[in-house]
Amino acid sequence: MVSLVEKPPSPELQAAELHFVLASVDRMRILSELQKEELHVNEAAKRLEMTATETLRQFRRMTETGLLQKMPDGKYQLTPYGSLVLENSSTLEFISKHREYLMEHDASLLPKAFRARLGELSNCRLIKETLETLNWVTWFFESAQKRIDATVVGFEIQEKIIIRRIREGVPTRWLIDESHTEKARQLLRSEQRRPEIRVTPRVIGHVAATDKAAVLTLRRRSGELSFVALVGEDPSFISWAEDLYEHLWQRAKPWYP
Repeated sequence: MVSLVEKPPSPELQAAELHFVLASVDRMRILSELQKEELHVNEAAKRLEMTATETLRQFRRMTETGLLQKMPDGKYQLTPYGSLVLENSSTLEFISKHREYLMEHDASLLPKAFRARLGELSNCRLIKETLETLNWVTWFFESAQKRIDATVVGFEIQEKIIIRRIREGVPTRWLIDESHTEKARQLLRSEQRRPEIRVTPRVIGHVAATDKAAVLTLRRRSGELSFVALVGEDPSFISWAEDLYEHLWQRAKPWYP
């Protein structure tokens, strides 16, 4: 006997349908506007410079897939599922935006949990020129007032400014790879103030956060260090960098010069 009960769509089909819905620029624009506030179809159409007919068609499509719901007053809002999808889509947007950078640099060195949170870097800026990166890093250390947490991937460039900020009393933590321990020992030999230091077999690149800003550089896929940097003062980026640094710090060994 053939069952007349309709089988629910498979997880694979549901995921494919969701990816299709999110592949539309217009639908993503609508979701972004509804993230800010509930809207009638005509309000959304005017704001996004779309026809009312096309806007209604997109609203209905996203309502059918569970992203939107229509309220008694006729306005539409994101469902809890829609809000969650939109929050997580920011990671895919970030990856797509920085495709060339991520093809050349090894993001697999980042712990999986932090790769899943890359959307938090959406408001950071990519610097490709070495000189601009060095100038920005100088400002980064100069502007810190409360703390400096940094992986140290080379002392020559940062040496003077880092030591001066430590002398000025800014609490500092260094996460260095084992190949830099002798250099660190020589550098700090005559210093009364010293950073707290932990050692790891190999740093993933430059991860640093202060109370003002954050910076991230990843190794190239060849393993070489890179001066192409993601930088910014956005609170979400700073929080992401702080969490990543703490994750790496807790897994490193204390070291005393």
